[in-house]
Amino acid sequence: ATKSESVSAQYRGFPNGTLNSQNYAEEVYEKPRSSENSTRLVGFLGTLNYSYNNIYLLDASVRMDGSSEFGSDKRFAPFGSFGVGINIHNYKFMKDWGKFDILKIRGTYGETGKVNFPSYVARTTFKILTDEWYKTGLGASLMALGNKDLTWETTKEYNIGIEIGILHDLLYLDASYYRKKTVDLINDVTIPSSTGFTTYSDNIGQIENKGFELNFRANIIREKDLFVALFANLAHNKNVILKISESLKSYNESVDKHFKENDESAPFLKYEEGGSLTSIFGMRSLGIDPATGNEILLKRDGGQTQTWSSSEQVVLGNTEPDAQGTFGVNVTWKNWSLYATFMYEFGGEAYNQTLVDKVENANIYENNVDKRVLTERWQKPGDIKKYRQIALRERKGSFVVPTTRPTERFVQKNNNLSLNSITLGYSLQADSYRWLKTAGISMLRFEIGANELFYWSTIKAERGLDYPFARTMNFSLNLTF
Repeated sequence: ATKSESVSAQYRGFPNGTLNSQNYAEEVYEKPRSSENSTRLVGFLGTLNYSYNNIYLLDASVRMDGSSEFGSDKRFAPFGSFGVGINIHNYKFMKDWGKFDILKIRGTYGETGKVNFPSYVARTTFKILTDEWYKTGLGASLMALGNKDLTWETTKEYNIGIEIGILHDLLYLDASYYRKKTVDLINDVTIPSSTGFTTYSDNIGQIENKGFELNFRANIIREKDLFVALFANLAHNKNVILKISESLKSYNESVDKHFKENDESAPFLKYEEGGSLTSIFGMRSLGIDPATGNEILLKRDGGQTQTWSSSEQVVLGNTEPDAQGTFGVNVTWKNWSLYATFMYEFGGEAYNQTLVDKVENANIYENNVDKRVLTERWQKPGDIKKYRQIALRERKGSFVVPTTRPTERFVQKNNNLSLNSITLGYSLQADSYRWLKTAGISMLRFEIGANELFYWSTIKAERGLDYPFARTMNFSLNLTF
């Protein structure tokens, strides 16, 4: 159980900064305020572990959790998990063969509950009116509408995998596939304002994540003076919205309203069943019309238009890559060592906002611009260009470029590769150098390292606009006595 209380009061009219005790204040400004918050969580857990001859493995657990933060009818919820595994390498015929260090198949299933909202969301709460005293005492007004049926947000996850190690740690592979589904997703539901409220919390919404992960290691050379190891990992995840709440539908409408009232060029996430939390929204495009220099857009029904509308937006891409991970090499040769890691991702998309702001929406009359603004923009009938015509319009006494709204033309494949880090070192051991032993030094090591020495991407965009970007180099000297 946790409980917190706080009391705050404002005093004013102190004679000077030294006499700052509450006793010296001229008056108490407004009434003191107090707040209280308390939650209780109780759980009961049972576990089972079983192993037969270190071949057949079983783990299982069941628990019953209860929280005061949920509705009075849904405070307790059961959660269970279990896992099974088979160590195939421990069979006698596998041991006699002697090729596999590890050959294991495993599978797991588990449920977890989540509490991610304020303590009193499930309860109807009132606000005491302290500004006036009535004959019967202080008044009260309804502040929040509770939901006694509000229950746990539950995530169910399945995972199957295989682990392989052969030839005395020469090669190692760990592969797994997972499917994770979150049900009873807690969100705010929009309700008619005639009830006195616009939202209340309920269990509406489902999200699914599924994918696989691979981890690989190979110690390809293991000699006395030379060691070479390669390593890599790969991860793939797909996120799908299975069900959305009324509040998210209301949010989509607010996005449409925002685009009507503002000259917005950046895409906004909208929520659609079958979509993703990493979707890129905009209108489909057939490109720039050679006859007029305006963009030809496609509506949801396939019809053509030159008028952009937020309600006609569809999913144009996904920032979640098909695969991402790292790979690298670890080499030691006598006293030298080299460690390098690369990062990669491919198959995802990105909205090139830099291209929109610096080229498509550039104002050539007031700013210095990229040369593509003139060389790759439509200028006369018959031109086949990437960017629309320059059509300034006057607004508030100055000329501005009409804003390009989120469109398919600026959704690009985002494949990239970078040399994330590299370290080169040289070590001196006291056993090989008398002067080190004389100085009482057991080891002396020099290192030079660097980050982001190399970066390649299918998207040519400025880096470091939203956060500082820098290539770093470092030198180090380590002494061990």
